[in-house]
Amino acid sequence: MPPARWPVCCTSCRARSRARRLPDSTLLLDTLARAAETGIEELPEVVIVHDGITPMPALELIREVALRFPAVGVVLLTADPSPAVLSAAMDSGARGVIGLPLSYDELGARVEAAAAWASGVRRHLGPQRALPAVAGGTLVAVAGAKGGVGTTVTAIQLALAAHAAGRSTALVDLDLQGGDIASYLDVQFRRSMADLADIADISSRVLHDAMYLHESGPALLLAPGEGERGEDVTDRSVRLVLHALRQRYEVVVVDCGTQLTTANAVAVETADTALLVTTPDVVAVRAAKRMVRMWDRLQIRKPQDTTAVVNRYTRSTEIQPSLVARITGTKVAGSVVPAAFKELQPVIDAGRLHDLDNRSTVKQGLWALAAELGLAVGGPQPKAARRGRRGALRDDRGQVILETLGMTPIILITLILVWQAVLAGYTFTLAGHAADEAARAAAVGQDAGVAAQRDLPGAWNGTTTVERGGGKVTVTVALKVPVLFPGAIDFPLTVHGHASTVDEEAKR
Repeated sequence: MPPARWPVCCTSCRARSRARRLPDSTLLLDTLARAAETGIEELPEVVIVHDGITPMPALELIREVALRFPAVGVVLLTADPSPAVLSAAMDSGARGVIGLPLSYDELGARVEAAAAWASGVRRHLGPQRALPAVAGGTLVAVAGAKGGVGTTVTAIQLALAAHAAGRSTALVDLDLQGGDIASYLDVQFRRSMADLADIADISSRVLHDAMYLHESGPALLLAPGEGERGEDVTDRSVRLVLHALRQRYEVVVVDCGTQLTTANAVAVETADTALLVTTPDVVAVRAAKRMVRMWDRLQIRKPQDTTAVVNRYTRSTEIQPSLVARITGTKVAGSVVPAAFKELQPVIDAGRLHDLDNRSTVKQGLWALAAELGLAVGGPQPKAARRGRRGALRDDRGQVILETLGMTPIILITLILVWQAVLAGYTFTLAGHAADEAARAAAVGQDAGVAAQRDLPGAWNGTTTVERGGGKVTVTVALKVPVLFPGAIDFPLTVHGHASTVDEEAKR
């Protein structure tokens, strides 16, 4: 079988008819994961990996298989069976190395030895013991459909929620040219992801030296301050770093930014959960659709394995989460993040996103998302505050009720005074209008009192006084101001309206 057509092969010595050729590392890991869910007996005994496997490098793939599926023997097929390659393969967990050109006798011997080892491991595990599905901690990749949708805020709050739940947490900034995690968390740093780019063996000490332990709890691995240094970070170095982080931390949250690079593509591909943040508007949802399709075309991640997160959500928006799911072909998180930028602006401007108030609806939405993903178990309360949470909530509700009841009399009195002032002002208006009408009627010899009452509402009864002299007629209308309800009780206040005009009757 030509090696060029044999990047990876799964085989069982007891059932060679079940041997399968698989084209890439992603399909291999998916196949093994599905088999492990059914049972240990469904896993192949031996996996042969060609050193030209893509997209994951051969040694990384061997290490991943050995950690996730310890009952599977892995054999490396390579054109360079040197002692250095043999040592690296053994360190990664391989059970044998076969050199090219291929010798079928050597192949048979190596496969038989790996199969015998796998059989022994399976007898030790027993038929009832489950295999670990994931090596190390949980890896969550957070990507944005486009700039400004809230990718970094989402990643930071997920990491804070996981740490508040008592889980060791790392936050990685893989937006290598424009990462802003340091700005959001007010961090001054010297080491970054770029310092790990050329290191072949990332030990715990090396990793610790490159990370920054933030005051809020999570350990930070930041993007380089000089954006051009991001080009030094390769997909291979990212694989090594993420693998090392997953062995040390229970939760690893990666901010992948909004631009697809070979570096953040590794995070999206290998993540246990890949989140795509979007806002409920046409431009952002179209961008999310393009991103999902690109991931699918490049065999990075399938749409059905991606979870969309709707940020800045309002009930009145025309694009609801269900529509986002239909357009992008992804799953949509049940927890949506409300549109409340005013809550974020003060802490963002201060570079203190970790100080966001627990009452913030944005924080509550993102921490609910963390709980939905299994990163946290509650809302945005610290661990001490979560004890007795139900009683505290009841106390808060009771305090609010008492404060509201205490304010009720003041509110009522204020409303009464405002209403009474409105009635007094309306009475002034009526008195002035009635005086004008009465003056015009008196000037032509008509009854001024009847004219004054003609346009007055029935609840306003007043007296009209007419004075003549100097060729003018002057009318005064006096009205009582009603108390609250016109027509019931009059206020001990009389409002006077005055009007004068030329006495036409005197001229005659």
